Amino acid sequence: MDAASGRLKLAGRVLPAEVFVDPVSRLVVFRIAGAPAQALPLLTAAPVAKGMNFRHGAAGRGSITGWCKRVGDKILPLFLLTVDYAGEPPPPGTALVNEAGAVMAVAHETTGPQTGYALPVEVVRRVVEGVQESGRVAKGWIGVRLQPAAAAPRVTAVDAGSPSARAGMKAGDLLLQVDSRRLEEYADAVNAFYFLCPGAPTLLRIQRGDEELTFSVTPAERAGE
Repeated sequence: MDAASGRLKLAGRVLPAEVFVDPVSRLVVFRIAGAPAQALPLLTAAPVAKGMNFRHGAAGRGSITGWCKRVGDKILPLFLLTVDYAGEPPPPGTALVNEAGAVMAVAHETTGPQTGYALPVEVVRRVVEGVQESGRVAKGWIGVRLQPAAAAPRVTAVDAGSPSARAGMKAGDLLLQVDSRRLEEYADAVNAFYFLCPGAPTLLRIQRGDEELTFSVTPAERAGE
């Protein structure tokens, strides 16, 4: 990519391309006219986890050391991976792949001489699939409100007429799980909500008093978002 001109080039030729940006993850997706170079497959077999090793570039190596939910007092809008590099960190946007060549994450920014943050492959998949399906990354809304300062992701209010209200959610419900993502704190809910897609039914598991209940909620897209 030629940052000065905003053009995308391959082997010296300029590619006609549409550009899509996800303002949350800051991932940029190009829709290219014509055949691009061979695409790297995205990891689907298992979730990315602490301790996994990766490759980057011709000979770069590294490992995933954990997850970052917040920086200082700021809760991140989605979880980042923390990574250690065996040598010099690669440039932002570099694919971090497993031994089979499947993308596990994308280098995001450096935090030290051999450390950095990376976007997990599930974020890449969310952005790419959104662009492929609708030409943008649409944000799913279910209409529950949480208290950021609370120790647990407890619902403080449910918007009238929202998908959650229609499903039967109530203020006071404690969110335990959103699809496959288990929640323990507010930051977990923020991350899970990033992956909500308009029109895609989502299972919410909650605790209400002594009961555990499961609701199917279909996120909507609010006008202007």
